Amino acid sequence: MFSRTLLAAAACVAFLSEDAAAFSLSPAARVATSSFLASTSQAPRTRVAPSLLSPLRMTATESGTSTNHLRPETKPYSIIEKLPEEYAWIVPEDDLEVHERIAKYVEDGDLVETDKMILVSWLDNFREALDNAPEKEAKKFVVEDYFSVLTELIRKERKRPHYFLDESVTGTHYEPFNSHHADTKFFDYQQFGCDVTRPLIDWENSEVVGAANLERIKAQLDAGDNVVFCSNHQSESDTHCMFTLMEDQLGKEYGDIAKNTVFIAGERVLRDAIVVPFSRGCSLLTVYSKKHIDSEPDLKTAKMGHNGKTMKQLGQFFAKGGTCMWFAPSGGRDRRSDDTGRVELSPFDPNAIEMIRQVADKAGALEKTHFYAMALATHNIFPPPPPPPLPPPPPPPV
Repeated sequence: MFSRTLLAAAACVAFLSEDAAAFSLSPAARVATSSFLASTSQAPRTRVAPSLLSPLRMTATESGTSTNHLRPETKPYSIIEKLPEEYAWIVPEDDLEVHERIAKYVEDGDLVETDKMILVSWLDNFREALDNAPEKEAKKFVVEDYFSVLTELIRKERKRPHYFLDESVTGTHYEPFNSHHADTKFFDYQQFGCDVTRPLIDWENSEVVGAANLERIKAQLDAGDNVVFCSNHQSESDTHCMFTLMEDQLGKEYGDIAKNTVFIAGERVLRDAIVVPFSRGCSLLTVYSKKHIDSEPDLKTAKMGHNGKTMKQLGQFFAKGGTCMWFAPSGGRDRRSDDTGRVELSPFDPNAIEMIRQVADKAGALEKTHFYAMALATHNIFPPPPPPPLPPPPPPPV
């Protein structure tokens, strides 16, 4: 079930100094070395409390990096109050409300019951988030119209799954594709995802920390070097939070860095019909996690081969130069602790960082590949689902 609580909340992205030594330390030592603290307000499981509307705070105390001198004085965008024509054509002129159209598509077999449950719950939750938004203008966002468009995109994916590469259709247990570039041939998926994300971000209280480091990153990319962001992962919308935060807080040229970043993601993002409309707005390399490699023994060899192809493709990007790449060395999202009520940072896996370093080395590009720690505070905007309940204990012996 879609049991998550969306918030229209502040977000933060921090770019910490390039420091090779930081990546040879334990997770706890790395945090201490960077003098980095991440914290969020405590959130309930089901409802949005007024206290949650305070900004998320993330502080990097390195001197000279805490002020974003690139930030515009006023918000550089307006909330969309009318569905743009480039999206409107996809919605049928049938006078149905979005929830009625979803129900009709399920009845016709164009969507599945799970789609209905997720879309209706997501829409209700989105409305509630906007109603509680600290920025009242957010309420003007035409959320029902955008969900009508999303419904049509999902319906299209169910009826005719997108070919991420010509030789294979999505939607099977294993797909040999391993790379996807942002796709805007007939529909601007990237802009659509940004439009959906912006109303959930409290621009006034959001911030980018380490803008000076980002200027250095831009210079390195312009010179043909590679940049690797080793980041935590908090929200399913982290990609689009990055797109919007970097463009709205820093300007278009920095937004373009985010929008051209290659993200390493789990293979599900290319075959989940509800996720695909957002994935098509990103440049992606996909891998199977160890958990999913082992889940289907008869496909284990093929999945490992897929991961090998992905690393080979990444090496080719590094060899070419000018590649900005993002990945989460923890392998998953940060989750809220039941004990503390805080979102706990998942520790980085040093082996994951070493794997990327070896790929750059094998490509002959290690000297021109720069590793940066990135910190995201986006959890409340689109938090991960709660973990499944633990199985009941076995009955006592008789």
